[in-house]
Formats: sequence, structure tokens, C-alpha cells
Amino acid sequence: MKRIYLLLFLFISTFAFAQENGRIRSEEGWEKLQQARIAFLTNRLQLDSKKAQQFWPIFNEFDEAKRALFKKYSEQKRTLVNGRGYDNLTDENALQMIDVYLAQKQDELDLEKKYLTKFKGVLEPKAVWMVIRIDSDFRRSLMRRFGDERQRNDRREEK
Repeated sequence: MKRIYLLLFLFISTFAFAQENGRIRSEEGWEKLQQARIAFLTNRLQLDSKKAQQFWPIFNEFDEAKRALFKKYSEQKRTLVNGRGYDNLTDENALQMIDVYLAQKQDELDLEKKYLTKFKGVLEPKAVWMVIRIDSDFRRSLMRRFGDERQRNDRREEK
């Protein structure tokens, strides 16, 4: 358990230095983030080297596909908002935004179904479930960390 917290601490520390205005400053920062995520998942899933060699190519493919979906739908949403902000959407754009949202959720669901099936070919069912939980825990801990960082920065700016 101490090892998990140490890895998480190292990851968050590294990522905090690489972050600027909610974005990663460098490719090196992104690589460190990914390495910490790999260490976190590998440790929590207790993957031996054989399982890790089978698991990581599938997971990386899954992660890349998720990022591609996010990018695709983010661009569509940005086009619909067109610099006016969400509060100033026309009714027509709002309806289109709902359609984009639902299409994104459906594509994400289809992607998860596809890759969870692939994970089942490599991992035991409990470990497949843990992939979902652990990756969510990792992201949640990052979000909490960034929220704490922003609050501290906001307080410093107010003084």
C-alpha cells in the first residue's frame, strides 16, 4: 500500500511541475504522466511480466482510441459553440449539441464493449473490472490534485 502511495505521490509531483494552465507543458511531462499511470495500473492489477506484455498493447490501443474519440467530438462541439459560449447557443445548435453528445456516449460505450472483450482474453474477469475502477481512481486522484492546486494558486493570487 505504501508503494502505491509513493508511486501516486511521484506521479502527481511530476505532473504538477509539467502542468501549466491545465495543460501539459512538454512531451517529457506527458511521458512522465504516462509512465506513472502505467506503474499505477501495473501495481494495482499486480500484473506479472507475461500478463503485462499481453495487456499493455491492448490498453494502449484502447487509450489511443478514446483520445481520438474525445478529439473528434471536442472539435464538433467547439464548432457548434463557435466562440459564443454554451449559454448563447441557438436552439438549433443546442439540438445538434445534444445529438453530438449522444453520439459520443454511444461511441464510447461501443469502444468499451470492444476492449473489455479484448481484456477478458488476457485477464481474469475480476482484473478486467479492476482496469475500469483503477483507471477511474487514477483520473479522479489527478482531478482532485489539480483542483487543490488551482485553489492554492487562486488564494495566492488573491493575496
